[in-house]
Amino acid sequence: MIVNRSTAVSLSIFVALVLLTATTALLLRPRPIVLASTPTQPLTIAVGDEEVCTGSNLIANPSFEGDYPVYIMPAPGHPDCQTWSPDQPNQVCERVKLADDWHPYWLDTPRTEPWMNIQPEYVPSLPHEIPPRVRSGEKSQHYFSFWSTHEGGMMQQVSAVENGRYCFSSWGQAWSSRETLPGWVSDPNDHGELFQRVGIDPTGGTDWQSPNVVWGEMRMQYDEFGLFSVEAVAEAETITVFLWSRPNIPVKHNDVYWDDARLTLMESAQVTSGGLTKLLDVDKPTAVTHTIGISITETLAWSASLDPAGTLPASLSQMSGSSSSDVDLSFDSAGLSSGTYTTTVTVSVTPTVPGAPFTIPVTVHVVPELYETFVPLAVRP
Repeated sequence: MIVNRSTAVSLSIFVALVLLTATTALLLRPRPIVLASTPTQPLTIAVGDEEVCTGSNLIANPSFEGDYPVYIMPAPGHPDCQTWSPDQPNQVCERVKLADDWHPYWLDTPRTEPWMNIQPEYVPSLPHEIPPRVRSGEKSQHYFSFWSTHEGGMMQQVSAVENGRYCFSSWGQAWSSRETLPGWVSDPNDHGELFQRVGIDPTGGTDWQSPNVVWGEMRMQYDEFGLFSVEAVAEAETITVFLWSRPNIPVKHNDVYWDDARLTLMESAQVTSGGLTKLLDVDKPTAVTHTIGISITETLAWSASLDPAGTLPASLSQMSGSSSSDVDLSFDSAGLSSGTYTTTVTVSVTPTVPGAPFTIPVTVHVVPELYETFVPLAVRP
């Protein structure tokens, strides 16, 4: 075929434009993440099956089972959720299908780009998925952002013992890749730099951005379940646990999976009795017994003592123990003249825990004359 000069020039210009367009597209695409000095190695972390939080599990629905209904936000709802329901404006979250007993949270600002900080889509993950995305039971909690980033996860509030030391853990993994690779696995050279971690708010708050939240290690955990854990001391009678994730790059697959959450009470000591004040008549000797309840976890031991400088002659039914016990403080006013007598009971714990040692002040007033007044009781027929 014979091509004239003008046609050849036009074809050359066309080919050059195609090459320039392709080169520009490659240069403008978000740069891939290259992992340190061994980018060809998988991003999974080899872990065993051993739990770090031992004891009774306090989490409700720890394995994320159930029907995964559409989540209804408490009023006033959230702008990312549906607005079509007149009696539940901004409360019906169609994109949030969540395991029972768990609650979602996510960052919604800034959104200066359409792919920034979107509401993740929450769905159940099922056992047939490859690679395995369910660690135990029939389901795990799965949420994701598609060609976008997110920061968020799930939380649950749990009743707690104030000053108790708690351990929270959950098994998590992620699938992160710019394109869909064979085997549906993450791309070690081109992924979303997706991090996961767990946290505890020891004050029981629900603001995951609060400085009160104690966070565990943050890391990438791709295509294989790894254990995330954290410890904290409860500062209230309720604590809140958080599952969190954040990808930094808006690749096609930024998917997160959580299963087998666990919250256990590691160490706790409580003394149920407060201070004691008694008013006694000098002419009516009285024997008094006051019970002090000592509650400890099985890893602790306790000891009790009376203030050696105390002026109240008293005794304790038990001075030490390695389990929860009731200890009787006893004294008798016989032989005591009018005046004020004091002592202090001190309960120490080994190894020490927050809140210990516990002190119980005891004060007895012996008076020359004690008058008792009885209030008449009226009973309605």
